[in-house]
Amino acid sequence: MKLFDSVRKEKVEFIPIREGHVKIYLCGPTVYDDAHLGHARSSVSFDLLHRVFLNSGYKVDFARNYTDIDDKIIKKMKETGETLKEITEKYIASFESDMENLRVISPNIKPKATENLEAMEKMIAGLLKKDFA
Repeated sequence: MKLFDSVRKEKVEFIPIREGHVKIYLCGPTVYDDAHLGHARSSVSFDLLHRVFLNSGYKVDFARNYTDIDDKIIKKMKETGETLKEITEKYIASFESDMENLRVISPNIKPKATENLEAMEKMIAGLLKKDFA
């Protein structure tokens, strides 16, 4: 199987890091409003890739995150009086419903930013220490 390498600007033979196993990551939505065409496009594109790997016999770990803390969500909280949890749960459910209607296979890993704040803080501290940020 060949995939387009956007760095080299050419098709290259796909060789998995671990034989028979593929890991896919898709940056998911910031959940402050309903999904839009861009969310659908990336989800459907990655769904196609996911299905190709599955049909080629690979074990696939597929992660798509939810950004559930962000300035846009805070703004929505101020506008509506809803809590962070109320807003994010509502729009995650809406997004999941939209993806189900598009027949997109649900990723088996769906992390939320709020579940990983400590890890993000450590990563940022490491970047600052190395003068990369």
